[in-house]
Amino acid sequence: MVRIEVCATTSQWSRYTEFYIGHRTSIVPGYPVALALKDVRDTMRQGRGGLLTNEADEAIGIGSFVLGLAEEGFGRKEIAVLGNSFFTERYRGSRTFFRGLQALSVQIAEANPDAAEVRIPTAADNAYTNRLYGKLAKLSGSRETDYGTVNVYSLPYADFAAFCRRYS
Repeated sequence: MVRIEVCATTSQWSRYTEFYIGHRTSIVPGYPVALALKDVRDTMRQGRGGLLTNEADEAIGIGSFVLGLAEEGFGRKEIAVLGNSFFTERYRGSRTFFRGLQALSVQIAEANPDAAEVRIPTAADNAYTNRLYGKLAKLSGSRETDYGTVNVYSLPYADFAAFCRRYS
């Protein structure tokens, strides 16, 4: 059974960070430690992170979001931007993915009851995630980042929450 914990303690954030750093190049090829640590810091300060563990209490995945747009100094808190999510190979089934999305949906509403939009960035050259997110949201644009070209998908928070509830 997979358990999802919202990071609140130093111990949880340490485990989240250790997992994130350890799997960073699987998340983004060539992902430098410094950028991964900056992303963890931004999540801690501007959003929420979740740690997924298995029945043996081993970290098997992470998920996160921030409120606001990094390029605008995290203004516009009505916009939730999903962060990098990653699961170890054994736990990559759709059930874990959808449980993670459901948890993010609930956490977004708790963090900002006025959330109006969800944005999902992904590498422009990742055909799988672009196809997946394209089924859920509309491509709202592309931009150059420290990680390369990123496509950003967008949908109203209410639609995101409704989508997530379908799989509960």
